[in-house]
Amino acid sequence: MDKMDCKPGKWRKSMSQRRTSNSRREGSCSIAGSRRITMHSGDQPTSQALHDLLHQTAADESLLPSRHGQSDSHDVSVQEFIAPLSWKTFADHQYLCPNRSKDEILARCGQREPIMFDSALENLRMTVERKIGEGVYGEVFLCKKANGERSVLKLIPIEGSLTINGEKQKTFEEILSEVIISSQLSNLRQRNVQFCTDAFVELRSVSCIVGRYPPRLVELWDEYNSKHGSENDSPIDFPNEQLYIVFETAFGGSDLDGFRFRNALQAFSVFAQVVLALAVAEKRYDFEHRDLHTGNVLIESTGEKERTYYLLGEEIVIQTHGLKATIIDYTLSRIVYNGLCLFNDLSTDEELFTAEGDYQFEIYRNMKTALKNQWDVFAPKTNVYWLHYLLAKLTSARNYRDKSSKGHRTTMQTIRELSDVLLQFNSVQEIARHYFAPESNADNKEN
Repeated sequence: MDKMDCKPGKWRKSMSQRRTSNSRREGSCSIAGSRRITMHSGDQPTSQALHDLLHQTAADESLLPSRHGQSDSHDVSVQEFIAPLSWKTFADHQYLCPNRSKDEILARCGQREPIMFDSALENLRMTVERKIGEGVYGEVFLCKKANGERSVLKLIPIEGSLTINGEKQKTFEEILSEVIISSQLSNLRQRNVQFCTDAFVELRSVSCIVGRYPPRLVELWDEYNSKHGSENDSPIDFPNEQLYIVFETAFGGSDLDGFRFRNALQAFSVFAQVVLALAVAEKRYDFEHRDLHTGNVLIESTGEKERTYYLLGEEIVIQTHGLKATIIDYTLSRIVYNGLCLFNDLSTDEELFTAEGDYQFEIYRNMKTALKNQWDVFAPKTNVYWLHYLLAKLTSARNYRDKSSKGHRTTMQTIRELSDVLLQFNSVQEIARHYFAPESNADNKEN
């Protein structure tokens, strides 16, 4: 297949539009792959193995947070999650998939059935102020609560027959793993001396709703389209029976793409925050983000002088220099949750690996090579590739307002030197251990 030019951070839209015009009628696969759930072990478990896992889970359930009595909890017991799994075969590979993904999602939403669109917005007790972004799978709106707190709503249409933005709508099965990953990474902010970070976007609620887009949201969509130009189809076309999954998250600021730092000290602090967050999730969940371009790192001002991380029981404190970084969007991410591997199978997605025009697209090809096109495999090198990509973006002079200070010049040199050696590491945990080891262990660091 010929290589194609795409905009950084916009590969899904570029390829979606191309395929809509020429190949979608021929049955080409989704550019975002398909979500799969499989056992963490490489071997297919026997019925006895599943029985043993369920038995062990039942014994450990007292250690898990209860869904009842904790309105802000998005967790679910392993017993409830694994019980409805069955084997399905795709391209000669077998995967575990929930039989009742809809029931699982509704349980995580605290619902028995989808609720009406207008009622859902009333229940959230917030005012939708404006549309702030979009993706090929949904729309993003900024909201404000009565106390002035801001939230973000990400609305994803699911299960419908209407083609949206050149793509088939996601199913309950495909969206379930994104719900789980979002929840688990958000829960890392809970104080734990082994693994703790608040650098993944806070998931406040998940809802399953049904109905047409309210006129107010259509109006805000039109305003965004007039000011910025939307690449998405208007939501006014959704039917009355359309289903959606709504993620409510904390507001994380503006994305790194085009952000202007005061100096390189701020940029390096943001980079260090991302490094440590990835190191925590990588070690805790065998996590790989797999799509950490500049649009998926948010930055906002903060009055906090320091940010604290816990990695394998070690407390790591770094200076913020007035900025706080937040990681978002787990569409392509891979995680191991309670013995199950949740990942996006891109093994047959040729279009993703043919894009040209930015270093971002070389990273996708590097990932494919590192994984040998086996997307359930844990290869933390993929996280290192994305960090190298971020460093390349941070060396751009257009990102800085004050380039004359000694601190800026010295730190910029550090960024370039780090970029030269970063790809020698095989995981982000190795990077964290090498550069962020406690002072007591400094003498033990590799040279």
